[in-house]
Amino acid sequence: MSRNTSTTNSAPIDTVTVDRPQQFGAPQLGLALAEVDQLIRASEARNRFAVDGSAVTVAVCDTGLNTRHIDFRGKVRDQRNFTADNEGALEDANDGHGHGSNVSGIIVANGDHRGIAPGAGIVPLKVLSNMGRGSFAAVAEALEWVLDNAGRHNISVVCMSLGAGDNRTSDDGLVGDRINEQIQHLRERRIAVVIAAGNDYFKHGSAQGMSYPAILRHCVSVGAVYDKRAGSFSYESGAKAFSTGPDRITPFSQRLHHSVGGSCRTDLFAPGAPVTSAGIEGPRGESVQHGTSQAAPVVAGVIALMQTLHLELCGELPEVDELVGMLQRGATLIRDGDDESDNVTNTGLDFERVDAVGALDALTCRIQKRLFLGGAPLRGHARLTIPIDSGLHDQSNAAE
Repeated sequence: MSRNTSTTNSAPIDTVTVDRPQQFGAPQLGLALAEVDQLIRASEARNRFAVDGSAVTVAVCDTGLNTRHIDFRGKVRDQRNFTADNEGALEDANDGHGHGSNVSGIIVANGDHRGIAPGAGIVPLKVLSNMGRGSFAAVAEALEWVLDNAGRHNISVVCMSLGAGDNRTSDDGLVGDRINEQIQHLRERRIAVVIAAGNDYFKHGSAQGMSYPAILRHCVSVGAVYDKRAGSFSYESGAKAFSTGPDRITPFSQRLHHSVGGSCRTDLFAPGAPVTSAGIEGPRGESVQHGTSQAAPVVAGVIALMQTLHLELCGELPEVDELVGMLQRGATLIRDGDDESDNVTNTGLDFERVDAVGALDALTCRIQKRLFLGGAPLRGHARLTIPIDSGLHDQSNAAE
């Protein structure tokens, strides 16, 4: 991400950069998305609710996609290039950097790697160059394209693992911002825009906040946790994790508690370090990267599963507000500072880490209650019941 260190709420600078993931020419022994899957219970959710995201398509604004990779075979619904790379060809979003392929694989891979929503389609929108650089003007062009083409491709989620590198606690100074308005329009059309919170918590002196555009209240913002014990890590920003473990917030992840940010809070956390996914070195390439960039697509994948279930049961996409509420209701609470071992100041506050089974349980409870009270039958999944041990039955009777 770019290194604008502003903490103001004025308009951001119009540049963005992303780091290049480590690349391999073929899958490496012991590297997989398995730890991410296990921590958030993605496979269990897919099996229990018989959904894989096949009803929807995810648009990814990033460096493009290795469309030759077997992980994406038969999944690319369209592609657009908003950079000068690939000879400026509008319909060539080939990824010469790697970040976009890693992010996309976390969501929809279904080959050597298995993403969170392996049945979903994908539309790569290349807004960042093969050097990992771009502008928010290109991002705005891509979002405009989504607004114009979402219906044609069943796009219901947009994932943006990018940001300005700044640190904000509010979007109050961004009224009239084009991307802000586009995200609002997408939300009104029940299209969720998922954005990485930012990787500069250490650089900003452990001050709570998130980068633009994650700070925008109408998006779904995502911070990063570790998914396993993986040793120690030192990051270019200066952040250090002396040891790691499941659900420990990474020292680089920006974070904003609702007690400070209100509606601009960090909505969820998800596994983001280290994450193995598709790479760009050939049709079986693999890559590994750490970042909130890797956490955001995890949540995007869970949303695709939830939307597929809602479409099957109700015949329409759910409101984004409903999705976020069910994601948070079904999440696992984590405390920042209870077991982290790093060189940043932890907040001591509780945040929600996404859990796929919990999210789908919560959504099912809400759907069944709403349809029961309205006298309408479920469209599908006649055998679908809420597990007795879900812990969500009483919550379904709470005020909504």
